[in-house]
Amino acid sequence: MGLLRADLVALTNLPATAAGRRVAIGMLLGLGLLALLWWSVAQAMVRNPQLLGVLDRTSGGDALRALLGIGLMPCVIAASWLGLSLAQRQLFETPELLLWRTAPLPGWRAAMQVLLRACFLTLLWAGALSVPFVATVLARSPAGWLAWLLVPIAVLCCTVPLLAALLAVQIVLVRFFAGRVLRFVLALVAALASVGFTTWLLLGLFAPESTRLQMVASVPGGTDRLPWTIETAATLLAHAANGRLDTDALRAALGWLGLAVSLFWFAAKLHARAVEKHMEAQAPLLRRRRSRWPSGIAANVRRKEIAQVLQQPGALIGFLVFAVLVFALARERVLVAGMLADTRLPRELAHPAAMAVLWFLAVLLVLYAHMGRLALWDGPQWSLYAASPAAPRTILRGKLTAVSVFLLWPLLLVAAAGAHLFGAGLVSVASFAGIAVGGTFAALGVLAMVGTSPRLMRPDDGGHIVQGGRSFVAALLLVLLFQLAMTPAMYGWLQLGAHLRTHRIGPELVRQWAPWVVAAALLHGVLVFAVGVAFGARNFRRLMAPRVN
Repeated sequence: MGLLRADLVALTNLPATAAGRRVAIGMLLGLGLLALLWWSVAQAMVRNPQLLGVLDRTSGGDALRALLGIGLMPCVIAASWLGLSLAQRQLFETPELLLWRTAPLPGWRAAMQVLLRACFLTLLWAGALSVPFVATVLARSPAGWLAWLLVPIAVLCCTVPLLAALLAVQIVLVRFFAGRVLRFVLALVAALASVGFTTWLLLGLFAPESTRLQMVASVPGGTDRLPWTIETAATLLAHAANGRLDTDALRAALGWLGLAVSLFWFAAKLHARAVEKHMEAQAPLLRRRRSRWPSGIAANVRRKEIAQVLQQPGALIGFLVFAVLVFALARERVLVAGMLADTRLPRELAHPAAMAVLWFLAVLLVLYAHMGRLALWDGPQWSLYAASPAAPRTILRGKLTAVSVFLLWPLLLVAAAGAHLFGAGLVSVASFAGIAVGGTFAALGVLAMVGTSPRLMRPDDGGHIVQGGRSFVAALLLVLLFQLAMTPAMYGWLQLGAHLRTHRIGPELVRQWAPWVVAAALLHGVLVFAVGVAFGARNFRRLMAPRVN
């Protein structure tokens, strides 16, 4: 019980420090916002008679159980995401692992502690995503106190067995098959899980009503299509909502929980040896000959940032998975279907405009991650930066140069997707590339302005910038300022739409105006970049200045 007590004490002591308060407030604020958004989705669904009719037909007249199954589905998705991405690193790379292995503890105890931590985090996410939906459905049914008391058991049934099974499988795989290939496979699966969860969350929250109807129709309440944990929990809650305790479903839920924990306990006995095998397989996937480092400070910083990505298989796989996501969005014509189908727009205009919209969406998905390279992820190196004779502006220039290289990836992906899936010609792709380069300059200016703000990125006494409430505010501010930077393009598109109501635009006119539009985009991007770098250099100098208590 000592390890469990230590984790509980650490949680209760979070409000005692400034860093802990930032972590707690940021987590609660983010989960609360997700719970509020998911509650609004539930309200819209249960008040939609068309959707309820579809559910009633597909579920054989048991729409209540079907709705509860849909509400509990995020539990399985959150468990899969955390079990394949975050918890996998906790099993073999958690900072306390060395202490646990040298302490007089049973060999399985460290793995059980990781399972408890993963269950706690998963239940937070599952509660934020599922409980508002389930509560909304139960509130509109004749549910009594029995149904509300069984909600925690239902959430546990939908999360813990799957999470324990995923962690147990990873322990067994690393124990017997540890090596470079397995590291690559696990990193690929983790990246796919992270991108898949983010995509599902965005589509679930912001999908139009027609798309939501199709999703509901394809996931009916039939027992042969629901996952077994969801089917058991939904049946338990549906019967309890009608005033009857389904003892068979309750025994099945508790039995699956006990069986999953028991099987994980057997797998946990292999954890100690699995950790050793994991440490033996830490050699880099790719080796290359050593070369001389450049002498310039900005070039050194740029090369350091790029090397951090190239030496991490998970980061490289994340870039590949992001490419798959961009092509999937282009294939489904997300946000651009109406634009490409508009007969008033010539192809030379519709294609660059559609690719520009997809580029904007793709950059929004990675903007916060690249902002972290400026200050958020470099807290341990602040003492080195502060002691170096380099000017803060030079260090910032090296970081921005590296980020600009990474931001070319969305541009190349969208250009390739536009040429392959939309049939865009060379002139259309070139026009889009010029506009996107200007947008990339604007994105870099916004990153430099927000990512170095002392009020949002100030390191603590230990030199670390904690990802808490301030980083959440920084993410919101980053998206807002980037959208404001793109306002001229949005205004120009609205004016073009008004012009098309009374005039017709031909391909010749588009080719004539294309160089001027590209020049305007480049000029606007350079101006935003210059302003952002000016503010960023001032902020970066303040970040590295000695702190006065």
